[in-house]
This record gives sequence, structure tokens and C-alpha cells, in this order.
Amino acid sequence: MILRQGCNIVAFMVVSNIAARRIRNGDWLIIASNREPRNALRKFRKRWAIECLFGDTKTRGFIIEDTRITNLQKLDLWLAIIALTMSWTYRCATQTTGLSAIRKKTHGYRGKSWFRTGLYQLRRWIIYQPDKAAKIWIMLP
Repeated sequence: MILRQGCNIVAFMVVSNIAARRIRNGDWLIIASNREPRNALRKFRKRWAIECLFGDTKTRGFIIEDTRITNLQKLDLWLAIIALTMSWTYRCATQTTGLSAIRKKTHGYRGKSWFRTGLYQLRRWIIYQPDKAAKIWIMLP
């Protein structure tokens, strides 16, 4: 719904559905949406994965927002390199921990993210075991 207030236009969403689900630690995940509740939870799950990826490429990882690249060809190349490095990093994480979850610390949060786990392992392998790092690179699809 859009309202015109003087010269300003104010837009807001009319929420018609509330979706809730208890998550593993016992807390509730509550989503207000204009979509059917089951679709809202599924969409939120996908969206959360994308948000985590953005965080890994931005503030928690490569800090790509600090680049001063203005040439679009160079920026395209830089983003392609980051995409390949992200794939390599996640593959290193799965090689290190398998598909099991990363352990939580006493405060209830994971010690490191998948990205950070893979990045540290990749860095170690490049420095101390370059053959292993290359083997993981070759395994990328």
C-alpha cells in the first residue's frame, strides 16, 4: 500500500500472514509476510543463505565494499576471482570438518563460520601443503 503524505510518498507492506517455527535451540523464528506461511519460511531460509554469503564476501571476509575499482572490466574480474575463492574456501571447510556442524562454544555460538574455517584451512594448505590446496582446487566443479 502506498500513501501520499504532502510531497513525500510513504510505502509499507500489509502483513497478512505470520509464520513461526521453533528452531533447534528452542527459540522461535517468527516471520511476518504477505505470502502463504509455508512459502514464507522456505523463502526466508533461502534468503538467509544469501545473507550469509554476502556477509562472507563483505564485512566478514573479503571486504569487497572497500574496493576502489571503478573500471567495470576489472570489477568483473575481481568478482569472478572472489566467486572462485569462495568456492575453494567452502570446499576446504567441508574437507576439514566433513558435513558435520561446526562446534558451538560455551556461549552458544559457533566458534567460526564455515567460511572462516575454510579460509584458515586454505591459507594453511597454501603455505604448508600446496599440493593439498591444489588437489582441493582441482575438485571444484
